[in-house]
Amino acid sequence: MSTKFFNNASGNTLFEKLKGIANEMLSFNRFLAVVGFFRSSGYFKLRKELGDISDIRILIGINVDDIFRKNDLGWEMLEAPDKAKELYNEQFKKDVCEAGYTKEIEDGILQMCKDLADGRLQLRIHSTKNLHAKFYLCLPQNHTTNSDGWVIMGSSNISDSGLGTTAAPRYELNVAMRDYDDVHYCHEQFEQLWEEGIPLSVDEVERYTSQTYLGYQPTPYEIYIKVLIETFGDQIEDDFTIQLPDGVKELKYQKDAVTQGYQMLMQHNGLFLSDVVGLGKTMIATMIAKRFIEANGKNSKILVVYPPALEENWKETFKLFGIKKKAQFITNGSLSKVLEGRDQYFDKEEFDLIIVDEAHQFRSDNSNRYDELQKICKSPCLNPGLLKSYRKKVMLLSATPLNNRPEDLLNQLLLFQDALRCTIDGITNLKLFFTPLIQDYNKLMSERDKRDVTNEVDRIYAQIRDKVIDKVTIRRTRTNITNDPDYKRDLDNQGIIFPNILPPNELKYELDASLTTSFIGTLTALTDEKTDAHITYARYRAVEFLKPEFREKYKNASVIGQSLASIYRTHMVKRLESSFFAFKKSLHTLLRITEDMIGMFDENKVIIAPELNIKDMQFKGMDLNEIMEYIINKGYSKEDFLYEAEDFDPKFYEMLQNDRSVLQSLCNAWDNILEDPKLDKFAESLELFLDKSINPERKLVIFSESVDTVNYLYDFLTKQKGRTDVLQVSASNRSQLFGTIKANFDANLTKDKQEDKYSIIITSDVLAEGVNLHRSNVIVNYDSPWNASRLMQRIGRVNRIGSVAENIHNFMFYPSPQGDSQIQLYKNALIKLQGFHSAYGEDAQIYSREEIVKEFRLFDSNVKDIVDKKIALLRELRNLFNNDREWYHKIKALPLKSRVIRNSTKNAGTSIIYVSTRIKSEFYIVKNGKTPVPTDFLSAISFLRAKPEEQPAPFDQAEEHFAHVNAAVSVFESDLQQQTDVNSIKAVNLDKTAQTADAFLRKIKQICDDATLRSHCSILRNYIKQGTFAKLPRTLKTISAEYKNDRIKIKNDTYILQHRIGELVEEYHNSNNSSNENEVVGTPSIIISETFI
Repeated sequence: MSTKFFNNASGNTLFEKLKGIANEMLSFNRFLAVVGFFRSSGYFKLRKELGDISDIRILIGINVDDIFRKNDLGWEMLEAPDKAKELYNEQFKKDVCEAGYTKEIEDGILQMCKDLADGRLQLRIHSTKNLHAKFYLCLPQNHTTNSDGWVIMGSSNISDSGLGTTAAPRYELNVAMRDYDDVHYCHEQFEQLWEEGIPLSVDEVERYTSQTYLGYQPTPYEIYIKVLIETFGDQIEDDFTIQLPDGVKELKYQKDAVTQGYQMLMQHNGLFLSDVVGLGKTMIATMIAKRFIEANGKNSKILVVYPPALEENWKETFKLFGIKKKAQFITNGSLSKVLEGRDQYFDKEEFDLIIVDEAHQFRSDNSNRYDELQKICKSPCLNPGLLKSYRKKVMLLSATPLNNRPEDLLNQLLLFQDALRCTIDGITNLKLFFTPLIQDYNKLMSERDKRDVTNEVDRIYAQIRDKVIDKVTIRRTRTNITNDPDYKRDLDNQGIIFPNILPPNELKYELDASLTTSFIGTLTALTDEKTDAHITYARYRAVEFLKPEFREKYKNASVIGQSLASIYRTHMVKRLESSFFAFKKSLHTLLRITEDMIGMFDENKVIIAPELNIKDMQFKGMDLNEIMEYIINKGYSKEDFLYEAEDFDPKFYEMLQNDRSVLQSLCNAWDNILEDPKLDKFAESLELFLDKSINPERKLVIFSESVDTVNYLYDFLTKQKGRTDVLQVSASNRSQLFGTIKANFDANLTKDKQEDKYSIIITSDVLAEGVNLHRSNVIVNYDSPWNASRLMQRIGRVNRIGSVAENIHNFMFYPSPQGDSQIQLYKNALIKLQGFHSAYGEDAQIYSREEIVKEFRLFDSNVKDIVDKKIALLRELRNLFNNDREWYHKIKALPLKSRVIRNSTKNAGTSIIYVSTRIKSEFYIVKNGKTPVPTDFLSAISFLRAKPEEQPAPFDQAEEHFAHVNAAVSVFESDLQQQTDVNSIKAVNLDKTAQTADAFLRKIKQICDDATLRSHCSILRNYIKQGTFAKLPRTLKTISAEYKNDRIKIKNDTYILQHRIGELVEEYHNSNNSSNENEVVGTPSIIISETFI
């Protein structure tokens, strides 16, 4: 069937129709068109097919409906020709910006200008609101009833998609007619409309072109500065000032952190504020919060989360800045109050900004409080505010966000990022990025006993630093700040001095021959399973030795038992290393609970209740019948917890008896050991610690991981040494002693409020966070903490703004070689701290003189690491902004797609391309014949850096330039598609737990008919695919395990699943949830490109 209609299906496009007419018309002299919009790219392709016709007239109808809507303009504004031309200019520049990046398209624009200059092409703008027609006339010089002529009418414009030369984003339909009357009528209409149009001259089009990347050739220096403006421009131009309260010093490095932090908050919905301890993170965070309130509006609400000891500090600081009434404050163990609406806390949706102090305490995603915090952080904002955002903003404060392993960082990132909707440039899937690094790290840690793995751990953390940390973290060391001339000058003017942290000073003590024998014998009994007289820690392994029919109720019973034994074994060695006193107490405790377990066997009443502390009940003197009655009253039946002796492997009772025998022997031996060479060394060094030549205020801070050791040292100093100036602080008395601690150890207190009643403070890590102790500059680590980053926190108590001493002295008791050979404490601490240095940088050795404090050599000798480098770039751009504002703004205004060709023997054949959308930006390095490789900002800058006097090379000499740029854009678009389209996220991109959860939800949807259940499954699947919540997929995996892919059971349990899945939706989802706002991604824009020849 023949038809006059055609669409843009392959082989039947407008382009092919016009091409056919041009080839077949005997006398084709005029091409007249009325279009809604006009693309130069489309014109060039069509122009080649039109041949040498002498009259090309195109009437362009401005899309006034869109213009009125977007600009809120009145109709009269289009009456002025200049205004209509200005609007066309904007459309023209947008066309050039969005057109494909090819030489052909650029030639098309130049051909259009040439045709205009030659008079072959005429353009007019029609600004009548009612002009929606699109038609094309192909005519001879004189159109008569006896000559050829065509009119095509329909929906297609002169553009790639309208012509059908690329895949059209929407359906097009056109009709082609050649009846004289039809063609003549349309010709008359065209001439009438043409007379109403506003002419566009060649000068005007050339002026429009000059405002695009084709009209100006920037220098290499201007391209370099353009990238700096894209990165730092908001900070440089940000003239935000904050009225500081009386008594608060205005520090330039803090002000810059406020600006940078606010920009990160806007771009990524969160950030790590991780300046080294003592630089004023609380103050910086409060200033960012104040700025956020001013930007988002007076109804903004803030939730501040902190360890209990820091409450007063936060409330005082918020009050000082006048924003306390905008905030609610909650300890990090009480987040359920927000979720449950208790104690007058707002609903989680009412908060707009979440501030989490000591955020490293949320580094494990297995804890309930992590799940609680994630639910709060990921809930949508009830009020989008002036910023029009439903995404909460999250500030994570910690000088030590990395404590043990790479997962620490991933879990904290997921408090403000979704795993598969990551806003960090170059990372489309956080879990896919971290998983291989975590696997490599775990493998290295399993090999650390056999070889030195430090350098390989370094490389892992270097990748994390370059790809992730750098983008969402403010982290400056004191060296970074003093290396910057502006910051240094500011500090000098205000009389602020940062003390030097001296390398760790080892305190060595010797064991005599007899004590060495006892020490090694004890370690053997504690750790060597090959000897007969060793402790098996049977008390902690009861479930492991239940007979199979009883053991089934405890999942992984063997693994649990062996893990508990291993943990307690390490604990005993650590107690031995902490102090002989603490170790003796632990020996007697282990003997007592072992004898209590034997007593249960003797009475044939063995209680196993992991949820309850049976050992503590026995210690308090409760007999077995009382304990059983207590447990039953808790709702348990005897079958849940009570076993007889014959329910266990007979070997277990023998192990208990063996442990009792070994422990009795050890207790007797250690009860007779009265000497303590470690304590003697401490006592001997006390005079040094308090020597005024190194300790001007003669204040001393002593840390131990063991509360028993703290008590032991306190008794020694007060009872044996008779000192009355010793303060002992524990978790139980810290709050009561807060004022006393501040008066005696806080240098920020005014002189008239300072006291000197106490000179020595002895504490556990309860004082490692959130308190100023910097009237002291000497700390003693009486033992090594298992978590080595605690050492940074400890030093931070005395290394703070306001310290008066020149140096910080850090004295260390290291574990003995014998003990360390069993628990690897020294090596673990060194590896973990070295990893931290690699990831975040540090300006001092914390634990050992073996630590390599990272210095990343960059462009000049004053720059020590990547933070210094960024500060230097910021300073360079600020100098241009301050000294030549006109040139700065000219470079800032460089149009998209600006490019330059440079001569370089070293980098010949290489291109740097910067591509961006509203939600993602990326630099690429492209070399001939190779796939584009994403690179970080600093690496790109190393290529782009140029001097003002360098001139560009001729553009036509870089044949590979277009191919390089388009290859980079193609990779960018592919990555962006995976990142932004939830439906494109494949199961292989999910971790195994998420895959199981997603498959289970998908199966429920396939099997069950209930519409609500199916809808709930879809809601949860979106969260799984986006990686929004950590606990949700694990919960679903647990439920899935109950069904074991049994389709019949799933079908039969529809009602049960309705309830369980519904509960999860209620727990994690909000009906107004806009946390996954449908941002307009936009077409990828080429910001700049640079090719070396």
